[in-house]
This record gives sequence, C-alpha cells and structure tokens, in this order.
Amino acid sequence: MSGSIMKTEKTLLIALVAVLAAGLGAVAAPQAESAKGAVEALASSDDLAFLGARAAEKGLSVEEYARQRLSNRAPDAGIDDIYRYETAPLALSAPAQSGFHGRVAGFVNIDGANAAGDEGDRTVRLSAWRNERVNAQVVLWTKEPLEQVRLLASSLRGSAGEIPASAVSARFVRFTTASYVNKDARTTALVGDIIDDAKSLPMGADTFRPAWLAVRVPADAKPGVYSGTVAAVAAGGARVEFPVELEVLGRTLPDPSDWRFFLDIWQHPWAVARYHGVEPFSKAHYDLMRPLWKELAETGQKTITTTITELPWNHQNYDAYHTMIRHVKTRDGSFRRDYSLWDEYVAFCESCGLGPQIHCYTMATWGHVVYWEDEATGDVQKGVLKPGTPEHEAFWGPFLAEFRDRLSACGRLGRVYIALDERDRDELYATAGLIERYGKGLKLEMAGNKPPSTFAGIDIDNYCQYMKYITPKYLDEVRATRSDPKYTSTFYVCCGPLRPNTFIDSPMAESLWIGLYAAAKKMDGFLRWAYVNWPRDPFVDSSYGHWRPGDTFFVYPGCRTSVRWELLRDGIETCEKIRLLREEGKATGRLDRALEGIDYDTAEKQNLQQLTAAVEEVLGAVDAASR
Repeated sequence: MSGSIMKTEKTLLIALVAVLAAGLGAVAAPQAESAKGAVEALASSDDLAFLGARAAEKGLSVEEYARQRLSNRAPDAGIDDIYRYETAPLALSAPAQSGFHGRVAGFVNIDGANAAGDEGDRTVRLSAWRNERVNAQVVLWTKEPLEQVRLLASSLRGSAGEIPASAVSARFVRFTTASYVNKDARTTALVGDIIDDAKSLPMGADTFRPAWLAVRVPADAKPGVYSGTVAAVAAGGARVEFPVELEVLGRTLPDPSDWRFFLDIWQHPWAVARYHGVEPFSKAHYDLMRPLWKELAETGQKTITTTITELPWNHQNYDAYHTMIRHVKTRDGSFRRDYSLWDEYVAFCESCGLGPQIHCYTMATWGHVVYWEDEATGDVQKGVLKPGTPEHEAFWGPFLAEFRDRLSACGRLGRVYIALDERDRDELYATAGLIERYGKGLKLEMAGNKPPSTFAGIDIDNYCQYMKYITPKYLDEVRATRSDPKYTSTFYVCCGPLRPNTFIDSPMAESLWIGLYAAAKKMDGFLRWAYVNWPRDPFVDSSYGHWRPGDTFFVYPGCRTSVRWELLRDGIETCEKIRLLREEGKATGRLDRALEGIDYDTAEKQNLQQLTAAVEEVLGAVDAASR
C-alpha cells in the first residue's frame, strides 16, 4: 500500500474517531474535547482538505463520507491499533498525587471516579482447585505521563513446588464505546471490557488503566501456598509491584470437556469472515476461527451451531447467518441438497473440541421465509413455508429423510438436533410431527418462554427457558417430568432481562451470578445467543442497533477475551465445584443457605452491593467447603 493511500485511510479513520469522540460530549465533555484536540493534531491541514473535497463531491459531510468509506472495508485492514480503541483518555476524576500508583480492585467496573484508592495492601490473594483458571483485577494510575508501561508476571513458588510464569498472565483492560437508548435518551460512555494482548501502553497524565491477572493452575500442582509478583514497569524505571499469593487446594476440577455444565453459546462464522475481510470457509477463515472456537471449548461448550436454511432469524444482526446446506430446486420440481459445507464445518468444530450436540437452525424460520436456488435459472427464490402446511412438508420432509440417512451413515445421528428459537406451540407440534414421520432419530431442541407442559405430547430433548419465566412451579415441573438424563434443561438471557445479564455495562458480579444461578436452581446449564456476533468494529463501538452494548458478543477479534467472558467462566467453574461437593456429600449448610440468595426475583430488586455480597457469600462458602 502506498504512503499516500495509507495516509488517506488514516485520515478517514481519524475523522471517524472524531465523530465518536464528539458523541461522548454529553457525558464526558472534557474527555471529548481532549480527544478531538488529539485528532486535529494528528490530521494535517492537507489531509483534512483532501477529505473535505472528496466529501463535497458526493454531497456529504466529512463525517458522513468517513463512515461511508469505512463501512466498505474490513475493519482490521491496515489500521494502527492506536486508532482502534478509546475515543477519549481514561482520565481520573480528580488530579492524582505525584508518582505511579496501583491497588487491588476486585471485580468492579473501573472508571475515573473509583480508580484511585487505598494502596495500603497490594497483595493479590487467590485460592483455587487444581486445573482451575482464576482471575483478579488491579488498577494503575499516574500523575505524570508514562511511556511503554508493561506488565511482567513471575512464576509462583512455594514449598510444594513451582507454577511456571507461562501459567500466569497479566493483560491490560481496554475500553470500548457503549451506546444505548434508555427511556428515549441515548447514553454513551467508555466501558472497560477488552482483555487485550498489547505488549505495552502509554499512560497520560492523571489517567488510569485496569489490568487483568489470571492463573491457570496445573492439574498436577501440589496443594500449598505459592507466591510471586506481577509488576507494572514503565520506561525510565517507574514501577508498581503486586505480590501474588495463591493457595492451591487439594481438589481437582475436571477438564472443561468433562464438565456437566451444559454451555450453549451460538457461534457466527460469517461475522469472523467479514471482520477480517476473508472468504467465508477458506483456509484463512478457519485459521482465524480456530483460536476463538478453542477458547469456547475451554469454557465447556457442548454444542455446535449450524444453519440449514438462509436467514433463520431474518437479518437481525450486523452480519447475516447464511445456510450451510444448499437447497437446489431441480427442473422436475424436486430438491437436491449439497451438504459439503455443513460436513466440513461440523468436522472443524469437532476438531476444536466443540460438541457433542449439533444444533441445526431451523425448520421454523422467523417470518417462515425459506430460500432455495433454481437450477434452471440460477436465481435465488424464496417462499413463505409455515410449519403445518403442505408446502412446508413438501420442502422439509424429503430433506429430513435424506439428512437422517446421511447422519446415520457417519455416526452422528444421535447427536443432531433440529433447533427452534422462541416458536409457538403450533409450529413446534408441526415440526416435531415431521421429524417423527421423516427423520426418526433426529432430536429436538428449543429455546422458549413457556413451561414444557405447554407442549404436552412432544418430547423436547433439549429445552431452554428464558430466565425471567423460571418460577418455583416451572422448576417443580422440570424435576417431575425431565429428570431422565436423556433430557437437557437449561436457561437463557438475551436482550433481557436488564439484570442480571452480561451486557458490557452490566456490573461484573452479574456474569459470575449466571453460573451460580444454574447451581442454585439445579439447572443443567446456560444458553446465550451470541459469541462473536460482532457489530462493525467492536473495538471502536460495541453497540449495534437497539441491542444493548455487548448483547451480541462475548469475545473480541483476535481471540481477545472480555471481562464478562472470564467471569462467566468463573461462575461456570464454581457451578462445577458445587456439583462435585454435592455428589461427595460435602455441601455445607452455609453453602445451601448462600445459594438460596441466588434468585432472579431477588436479584432484580437488589442493588449492586447486595447482589455482589450474595455472589461473594457463595464463593466463600464453596471455598470453605473445599478445604
């Protein structure tokens, strides 16, 4: 790429950053003005004149032109990281005392008002089972500007042995724009969520920066106390040191593939391809997906999300879901199918450790629209095929028979589910009837918002209930009718409820709470609709449409995880611990009482301090019972 073209691209991105910074004015005017000043300093008068002339040719403002140009390119194509994050400085609310500072922060969302605090004890204290991944958060702040701030983690040593430094990570928490409408008013803010892989970062005067610490405790670590340090070091020698004390307990957590917790987070391959500007399902695409999908497997994912028709949810996302199975209408009016992409993708997911269940969306699309290719013309055609109609059966019946035979031949039949999302009773009945007549051996999955008795007579192998509708009566029904191990009974959150949830602006304790809720209600696990369903560029702005920020994804491009993802995983690990303690008869009265406090109706009424205290009490009770 020539220097002049690169200069133009950078100018365009600077203009977009200026727009985003200006959007912060309502809630952070000083920071917005500072950001705009930095943008103006970066862009020369020649750059701005060029951009203005091109915009005028098209009758657009500079900002509109920048957005239009940027919308037509892959977000990661040749953009320097400095323009990727944080459209305003992470400024302290009050000037700092002289020097470089730090403290242990706990699991709270850090901002300019609460970043600075008591530095009296910087020791990070952790306890863990063997084979567990544990986390902590610290925060740094400085009076003077610093360059090349780096995080250095040592090994952890004790009388029982050593945990290598490679098992200890320290990464910066980066901020992204979170914008949403609340009571007809738009709120925009910077929120810390991205656990980044930057080797070093600058810090401006009177600014702060959270950092995320994690330890992967080896499965063969001996019980005992291990000590080490994590240090933040800047060019010139400024240094803040955090002693780390890890107590490894005499219990071992199974590998994630052996967890009983049923995690179902939907994948979106096309979002990854679009973001990185690669051909869907090319080698480059699979290489980009592999670390993301392996991270999902390391969190205990039990499903592979596949599509069997175009636009199963219409086009409610930034990127559309397309079909992995081609439906071609032949000249004689019958249909033939091409399963090669579905086969290839499922094999890839299995190689990453996902499964065993394979969910196929869907025979009951939103709006009942189904697409196919016409062999004679090459055109893509569509029709409205409502479940229960002859047209629906004519399209899907032969597919089910053929699909079942193929799955039986390759040994996958017992693991494949025809999946429905929030469909009504009639649609479920019609779909289940077709499976019974044409695809016997295929299973049925649905995420819904009614008790299973609403669908009496239909054997729903995997049923997931919206958390807001999980009542004592619902739980009694599940225990009475779905106790057979062949059934899976989980819960989900999505764009609601407002809390507890895993939005970017949700309090950190709520992500932990999700896993504890499964343990408290003895549910099999948790579903959420979006793993990497990214907006245009989640590093710049995590918002999309009317969804609350972060509703559409957990993990960022480049397999950068998030604070929300790590704490959701912590909650799932804790749920697994509780299961094992119960099986061994080690669950204490204190633990039982603590779990009684993890309840949706209760949480909805709690303030942040009360919900956090309820979570901490469960964690403390689990730790005490583990000794």
